[in-house]
Order: sequence, then C-alpha cells, then structure tokens
Amino acid sequence: MRLASFFAGIGGFDLGFQRAGFEVAFHCEIDPHCQRILKKHWPQVPLHDDITTLDPADIPAADVWTGGWPCQDLSNGNLRREGLEGARSGLFFRFMDLARTVRPRWLVLENVPGLLSASDGTAFESVIDELEESGYLGGWTTCNALDFGLPQDRERVIIVGSLGSDRAYKLLADSSKLHGDNPARGEERPDTIGRVPSVAGGQHPVVVQRRGGFGYTKGASVCPTIRAQTGKHQGGHSDRPILCGQELDLGRMRETDGVSGRLDGRRGRLIGNAVAVPVAQWLAESIIAIERDARATVQAAPQRAADLSLVMTA
Repeated sequence: MRLASFFAGIGGFDLGFQRAGFEVAFHCEIDPHCQRILKKHWPQVPLHDDITTLDPADIPAADVWTGGWPCQDLSNGNLRREGLEGARSGLFFRFMDLARTVRPRWLVLENVPGLLSASDGTAFESVIDELEESGYLGGWTTCNALDFGLPQDRERVIIVGSLGSDRAYKLLADSSKLHGDNPARGEERPDTIGRVPSVAGGQHPVVVQRRGGFGYTKGASVCPTIRAQTGKHQGGHSDRPILCGQELDLGRMRETDGVSGRLDGRRGRLIGNAVAVPVAQWLAESIIAIERDARATVQAAPQRAADLSLVMTA
C-alpha cells in the first residue's frame, strides 16, 4: 500500500507507516528545515512545498493520505486562537478540497486536543461535517504517546475516515489500543507512569522546555509534552523544578532518553510538531489488516455462493 503525506513535518507519519510496510509516495511540506530532513530520508519521494499551490493531478496515487495539519489556531496555548478560520489551521479545508478531487481510500488526520474546544466546539464539528460531506465515514479518538511506551506525556486527537465504507469503524472499534491496557468500567485507572518503560524511571534526567532552550529535571519518569514554540513565551511547563543553574548535560540526556546531542530550539520545534511514530505505525498496521480482511472476504464470496447453491439443489 502507498502513502501520501501532507503537512509532513519531519516524517512521523511517514516513518510509522513505512515501518508497517507502506511505500511513501508523496510529501507536501512548506518548512525548509523539515524539507531537508524529508529529502535526506526519502530522497526519491516527490516533495511539494505549499499545499495552496498543489495541483491534484501532481499527487501520485496513494491508498492513504495523512495530515497533521497546523494547530496554531486551535491550540489551547494560543490565547487568540481563531479556530479553523485562522490562516494556518484553516488549511484543513484545502486538504479536503484535494481529497474530494482525488478520493483516496483512507484519510488519517492528527491535531492537538484544543481542536475539541476551539470556537466553542464548532471547529471540531466542522471537521467531522467536512469529512462526512466528502464521503468519508469513520470517527475520532484521542491517544497519548505514553500508552505506546514513549516517556512523553503527549495527547493527540486522531481522526480516521474511509471512503464510502465502514472500514474505519473497524479500526476505531479497536481503539482501546490507543489508550493502553485500560481497566474495566468502575475500576480505578492505574498510574500512567507505571506503564512507561523502566528506562524512563528512577533518577534519570527527563527533558523539559524552558525559555531559551531545553533543560532537564531529576527524580521523574515522564517528559512533559514537547511543544513547537518560540522563545517569546514560556512553554512546555513542568510541575518539577527546572535545574536552570546547572550545565545542560545533553550527553547524559541522550544516554537515558534518546535525545540527540544536537538538540536546540529549532529541532525542538520540529519535534513539538511531529506525530509519534509508534502511534502512526499502529494505525498503519490496523489499516493493512482491515484491507487484507476485506480482500479475503471478497475472494471468498464466490465460493460461498457456490456452496450455497449446492445445498439448495441437494
């Protein structure tokens, strides 16, 4: 199966789908730093820079389109958020214009939880209405990177739609995977930190954002959400003390949390925009399994009809 990736960023969706067996067929991404990363890892994949100038005829055939469209006008961190009327988050409608023309079989979308409350909830309603009016059936769920073994508290909204079929419902019916091993109704949910790999626990430092860059804390298990931010405001808050007075030991962080020694504000912004790769991989594997089952059902239909005919004539 083939993937076309819109608002591709540094390729979180792309890497996850590729690990599941997809062929990455197309990128659309406007940020020059992200473009360099995409070209490094997928040098043969066509890349278009601006979705507003993209001709549908130039998009290679793909079974699935993914899009983590801009969140700035939806995020709770933006006090002046304009919802889908904003110039950046409103690019969702351009994405849907292209989807209505090309009509890929699957759409997989991602955004911040602020989507659910932006414009008093009408922004999210508009997203669902737009999908339905374009012929995509499905739904939405939320997931957290913690539930996939990543030591980062990173909750996101995932929307999945299948064109003219109920296949997306089958994926979302198994969305308990997106919330880890949840307890039965009425039972108290265990501490999320307990489900994170042990490498993130103990006294190892955990990355936090602070004004001017990144720091680390001690005695904690989970990294706060890494956010795409500028130095103009404080973000990525943590309820743990930030050791601003100590030297930033990126080597030690790299050893415990897989953080590159080259991490800086620019790279932090790209990570803050990225889709968690394990989440993307699970979505891709689920789509592959559903498509495989659908093909098996179609192939088995003639034989079942023949068997029924024999029974009726016996």
